[in-house]
Order: sequence, then structure tokens, then C-alpha cells
Amino acid sequence: METIFEENKGRLFSYLVRMTGDPDVARDILQESFTRCMERYDDREVVPALLFTVARNAFIDHLRRISRYTGLKDDERDTRADPEHALVTRDRCARVLAGLQRLNRDERDVLSMVVSSTLSYAEIAEVMCMSVANVKVKVHRARLKLRDYLEE
Repeated sequence: METIFEENKGRLFSYLVRMTGDPDVARDILQESFTRCMERYDDREVVPALLFTVARNAFIDHLRRISRYTGLKDDERDTRADPEHALVTRDRCARVLAGLQRLNRDERDVLSMVVSSTLSYAEIAEVMCMSVANVKVKVHRARLKLRDYLEE
């Protein structure tokens, strides 16, 4: 199980950052996800689709606890050497995360899974409890909405 976690923690963290907009919250949910997997699925083979399902459920539980989304903190400092590049990168990330927050939860969830994981559309459909065709439609619509927002 440890090997599966090590192989997938980067993609899972990426997915959770896109969903939460906050790396600290994403780390907390990631840790909660791994804990849940170890407690509940220790006797079962853990596959990436199961990890993403558990992480998605942990994220939904987090939303229920706080009942609102958090955004990027404006007071965080970037310590990279090139401040101009850092500012441009930070602005782009903030705009993408803000655009993701404008999408409805299903669109944001599906798009984040497609971008953050190596899961196939069929595996994402299984995680999301919907058809593969519906996943493809949601991804397409989410990308169009996000593009429109970023072009504004």
C-alpha cells in the first residue's frame, strides 16, 4: 500500500490543490485520505481510482465542515529568485484557481481529476458515479467555461 501512496501522492495532491485552492488544506485532506485508506482498505488492493475516490470523499467532508471555499491568500510571499516571473506565475495560478471556483462542483471535480491524475475517463466515471459520455461532456463544458473566464 505504501508503494501505491508514493506513486500517486503528487497527482492526488495536485488534484486536491485544484479543488481547494489552498495547498495547506490540500495537504490535510491528502493525509486524511491516506489515513482512511489504511484504516478501511488495508486488506484490499488499493488502486489509483480508489485513492481518488477516497480523496474526493474527504474533500466533500471538508466542504461540509467549513461550508464554504477558501481562496489564495494574498499575503503569502514567494521566495523564488526572479520576482517578476514569480508574480506572473502567481497571477496566472490565482486566475486559474479563481476560474475553477466559478465552475460548478461536478465540472470542477471532473476537470481537476482529468488534469491531476492518470485515471482514464472510465475510471473517473466510476469514481464520479456517472457514465463515460457524461464525464467527457462535463470536461468539455468545464474547459470551455474556464477558457471563457480566462479570456475575460
